[in-house]
Amino acid sequence: MSQQLKKFKQDQARISQKRLKKTYPKALTIVAEGDSWFDYPFRKDVIDYLIKKGYAVDKYAKAGDTLENMVFGTEVKKRRNTYTNEGAISLQKTLQSIRKHKPRIVLFSAGGNDIVGSEILGYLNHSASNPESLVNKEIFQARLVEMKTAIEFFIKSVRATNVNCNILMDGYDYAKVNGKGYNFIFRNILGPWLLPSFAAKQIGQKSKQKSIIKYLVDEFNQMLIDLDAEYENFHHIDLRGKFPNESQWDNEIHLKNSGYKEIANIYHAKIEKIFGEDPIKVFKHSIV
Repeated sequence: MSQQLKKFKQDQARISQKRLKKTYPKALTIVAEGDSWFDYPFRKDVIDYLIKKGYAVDKYAKAGDTLENMVFGTEVKKRRNTYTNEGAISLQKTLQSIRKHKPRIVLFSAGGNDIVGSEILGYLNHSASNPESLVNKEIFQARLVEMKTAIEFFIKSVRATNVNCNILMDGYDYAKVNGKGYNFIFRNILGPWLLPSFAAKQIGQKSKQKSIIKYLVDEFNQMLIDLDAEYENFHHIDLRGKFPNESQWDNEIHLKNSGYKEIANIYHAKIEKIFGEDPIKVFKHSIV
């Protein structure tokens, strides 16, 4: 990480904490839970840019986190010969923050690691088996039902904690099967996630790979659209097709800084639409 980038991220975190300690406008206060799109190590992410715009963000996002862990808790601790699940620690922290700060906006970024991360291998049929579909749709659709249940639990939990909260959630854009992993100081740290999985199932044609990714992401987004129609306080943000070029992506499943800046602007526009006014302009004299 360059010193300039390191300073930027440190400054955004410090500024946000300073705002949260004050009586900051509720329309500019956000609680965020999520994955690497909200917590991209050694890179700028969506939350960094929202803070730069003037929001105060209490962030509980963690790179690599799964939807199930965020909502129900899957982390296990071992003591001697006993394994213990400590429960929904992440969700409780998020709800506690909502009680404390009483935000009108909660951001939720989840599901990417469950769909197009390493989990994708379990949704693919081997091409040599001559399947009707290269996607095992029965398994994937069953997983979608589980994910919908988790998201509904999150929605209801937030709503029960603060009835005035609006939950915003995007369904990502189409990931790129290019074999690029997450690099730091010219070393591959994580990934790639997609190309090895396709290779394991002998799915080598680019057109077939793209078709599979499109199906998975479209189905996930449709599930979020259905939830948007069902729950008044839940708002789906459609990012599909926003970043079509591989040059806009840092690796297979993460965007470059400019992409996350654009997403922050999209979230801001959605917040403005929900409120019927631009909170940045309305409370510009309160921004510190």
